[in-house]
Amino acid sequence: MEKGQTVLETRGITKSFYGNQVLTDINFSCAAGEIHTLVGENGAGKSTLMRILSGVYQPTAGEVLLFGKPAAFSDTLQAQKAGISIIHQEFNLVPYLSVAENIFLGRQKRKKHGGMDYAAMRERTRELSHMMNMELDPEGKVADLTVAQQQMVEIMKAIELDTQIIIMDEPTAALTPVEVGSLFQTMRRLRDAGRTIIYISHRLNEVFEISDRITVLKDGVITATRRTEETTKDEVVSLMVGRKLDHIFPPRDEPKPGETVLEADGLQIAPGKAAASFRVRAGEILGITGLEGQGQREILRALFGLHRLYAGEIRMGGEAVRFQTTRDAMRRGVTFLTDDRKNEGLCLDQPIYRNIALPVIRRLKKGGCITVSREKREAQQYVELMNIKAESADQLVRRLSGGNQQKVLLGKCLSPAPRVLLVHEPTRGIDVAAKVEIYTLLKKLAREDGVAVVMVSSDLMEVIHVSDRILVVYDGGVTGELDARDATEEGVMRMATGVGKEGG
Repeated sequence: MEKGQTVLETRGITKSFYGNQVLTDINFSCAAGEIHTLVGENGAGKSTLMRILSGVYQPTAGEVLLFGKPAAFSDTLQAQKAGISIIHQEFNLVPYLSVAENIFLGRQKRKKHGGMDYAAMRERTRELSHMMNMELDPEGKVADLTVAQQQMVEIMKAIELDTQIIIMDEPTAALTPVEVGSLFQTMRRLRDAGRTIIYISHRLNEVFEISDRITVLKDGVITATRRTEETTKDEVVSLMVGRKLDHIFPPRDEPKPGETVLEADGLQIAPGKAAASFRVRAGEILGITGLEGQGQREILRALFGLHRLYAGEIRMGGEAVRFQTTRDAMRRGVTFLTDDRKNEGLCLDQPIYRNIALPVIRRLKKGGCITVSREKREAQQYVELMNIKAESADQLVRRLSGGNQQKVLLGKCLSPAPRVLLVHEPTRGIDVAAKVEIYTLLKKLAREDGVAVVMVSSDLMEVIHVSDRILVVYDGGVTGELDARDATEEGVMRMATGVGKEGG
């Protein structure tokens, strides 16, 4: 297939669910040797279109042409055999199988006599891991990997399929800047070899760095396709949301923090790791960042009783506290927004109101019983506060877009009226407009309600523009503290790699 030749095309694709039309007359194409990015708000129809192309869904109307010929796929296996593979935003891994077993699941390498060639599969896994600048143990269980490492396993699976067209749905959502760089190197190699990559992302800096063309979807309709060098981020945002967003991040203000709410003294997440000490005050947003695997995740989870510390002390109001369970933390006014909403944060097959009311379910009991009406009354204020877009609070969370699921999760964290809100990757996998809403809400919680917010994020621009102070973690310890007003991406990265150390 010659570079630039059209390999995939849709003509008049329309898709409806339960009478609700989510895609309308979609005409889309991509070429060999191209990275074509699809952007749009959550619920715009991006994932639905990609699932049609990869055989997960069948269109209500219209047709797909692959290599110039009509194509219809009843499942993902047919699509793979025809040359299309997809990396879903929600992982499709078997937790208790090894990395190698997951990569070759259903396509195991075999010896001449028919037995499994485990050695060949482990060796190929090492090659793929090296290609991604990762050092993953082929025999290690997927359940023991971080979210970022699991994402890399999904990407390695897609590469190993050796398909002509690879669809990547938010592949960088869980990755650090260094890992994103490794992924982009791999994507460029694949493109230069003539492969086609359809890339879905909400991170516009990355979109403009890696894309050849950009297509914008809004409300199930394509509003524009542009060559990347012929458009701007402002134009793309306007096409996505239907209006101009002057400020993605809330305006910088002068924080007036109150008393110290939470202190960490000499926290050591594991033997041999450096110790971390810091404090957070009422009314401020403390950002914590660092490269993947340096301990910021474990520190945040330790503050909520989810990670057992090797050494150190946590104090609230000057009093030493030890959270044996998450319930202990919540009794002291600490709540936690996880970076893994699917597996840890939400009950996907329960309605919105039940998810939000769950942390305060004991308070809602009357005469030993809990009524649905009390749950709904409790949840409705957060549905309105979070501007959750749904048919009603009865809608199952599974049927919401990623951005609205994230809003439900944040509403769930706010229902206990916390003194300390711990948030891990608060805007992972959500669109620009939803990010603006969440940033604004976090600032409001700190400034108007006096909540102490601790935010761990791998998005450096998010950390710099939303935080008041920034802690940089390296090897489990705090390698520097910065006033966010003076911070730069370069300065944070120097500290994150252990090159520079500063105090503040």
